Amino acid sequence: MDFTSFVGPFVPEILLLGGTLLIFLLDVLGLRRNEWLSTVAVTAVVLALLSVLGDLGFGPLSVLATLSPGQIDTLPAFGSAPLYHFTSLGLVFQAIFLLSALLVTLASASRPSDEPGAPIFYGLLLLATLGMLLVAVASDLIFLLLAIEVVSIPSYLLVGYRRRETRSMEAAMKFFIIGALSTVLSFYGASLLFGAYGTTNLFLIQADASTVGFPVLVLLGYGFLVAGLAFKVTLVPFHAWAVDVYDGAPSDVSAFLAGGTKKIGLFAFFLVFLGPVLLVNTAAAGQSPFGGGAVDLGPTLSITLGVLAVVTMTVGNVLALLQKEMKRMLAYSSISQAGYMLIGITIGTAPALTGATLQIFAHVLMKGGAFLVVAGVGALGIGPLIDDWKGFGVRRPLTGAAFALMLLSLAGVPLTVGFVSKFILFSAAVQAEGWFIWLAVAGLLNSALSVFYYARVLKVMYFDRPGPLETAEGTAAAASAPALGAGGLGYGRAVAIGLAAVLIVGVGLYPQPVVGAIQMAAQHFVSAGV
Repeated sequence: MDFTSFVGPFVPEILLLGGTLLIFLLDVLGLRRNEWLSTVAVTAVVLALLSVLGDLGFGPLSVLATLSPGQIDTLPAFGSAPLYHFTSLGLVFQAIFLLSALLVTLASASRPSDEPGAPIFYGLLLLATLGMLLVAVASDLIFLLLAIEVVSIPSYLLVGYRRRETRSMEAAMKFFIIGALSTVLSFYGASLLFGAYGTTNLFLIQADASTVGFPVLVLLGYGFLVAGLAFKVTLVPFHAWAVDVYDGAPSDVSAFLAGGTKKIGLFAFFLVFLGPVLLVNTAAAGQSPFGGGAVDLGPTLSITLGVLAVVTMTVGNVLALLQKEMKRMLAYSSISQAGYMLIGITIGTAPALTGATLQIFAHVLMKGGAFLVVAGVGALGIGPLIDDWKGFGVRRPLTGAAFALMLLSLAGVPLTVGFVSKFILFSAAVQAEGWFIWLAVAGLLNSALSVFYYARVLKVMYFDRPGPLETAEGTAAAASAPALGAGGLGYGRAVAIGLAAVLIVGVGLYPQPVVGAIQMAAQHFVSAGV
């Protein structure tokens, strides 16, 4: 393999690395204006996104492809152990990761020109995104976990990059401690699997699933991996850190955590469990995972993940109902959404994987966009409580309408991408029959439950009127804010919020291009098993 053939497939990663180095160089040279740094970051992300869309074959962008058709969804030679492997589903996730980064970098362009810490923010953001792209091509457990750490370490620093804000520093420390625990559990699980299989390569683990010599090590290894990755995905009972971190972090960073970095854990679940375990049935009926020379953990893990999905949906929605602060409500809502996404992995069919992936795509727009709205209106003088949003939809009709669309889509209202993703996901659960039907029932009941707290926010925004004191305070705060244009949000933030809202409705009305690409990728992934 020559240098060109090795570097070519990694053009998106190289673009992000180049953008990061350029931002740090500008910092060293003293060129720290937010406009310059955000331009570099947005350009790097856009070019990387166009390259990935070209590899996926989206219309005229196919001329930008850096991967040949023979490099995508092609199984490696029997017995080989590649560290990375290009799949169409991995490319879909790369596009999702880059979309999340694009929304955040666009919105951050509206920050004040002389804001301290801007080079650190953009540099860390691009580094974390680079790690996310590496996660999407991993085919070895160690490579996967190291790529996750490339995402996690910049994420810890992003939460606390405003070093003078006590709440942000506290959130960063909590995030770091929980993240370190998650890393230890994941690597320990991988080491146990190495002891059982003699390899950490996902292809070889799948091929040797029927000849494992130590079934107990397999059981414990996957158990530790479930726990370690569950922290990343915010599955109950591994979720408690997320609310404090999302609440304490700057809202733009919260948008990136909820809409972007959280999704690496879900893709890791796809790789680790959907391929090597849930799609492999190697033991005789009734074979115990504690004895014999073969082990079939598919049914055990399927039930375990199903229970985690239902508990996560329910706990997240119930606790969201009790919240009085907007960011904490959105944080608990984000936890509940992880439960819906886990349904696809639990079922393990191509339609279910399609629904789960579309739900992940929708969540980037819905929850990432919602946190960006919260960040924007916070600069206008609106407080953290839900009651502080009284009359917001009337006073700021465009921003209010975009936020309302995001909440309605989160609730699964028709004509939005959230409805399409849940419809495909729950339909797949019904088609799978058996006890999977109860997952669809649990999802529908939880979707109905979520309507109550989303509707409460809409009621406050459109039907409650602020008192005289609240109106005066809001006006004074807005008057003291810098003139950013686009209704006080700033043009970059307005474009990011508008883009998310348009995609929510556009994909909801005409989902076929996105659903078709995801469906084809899911079918390839299921047929290959990894």
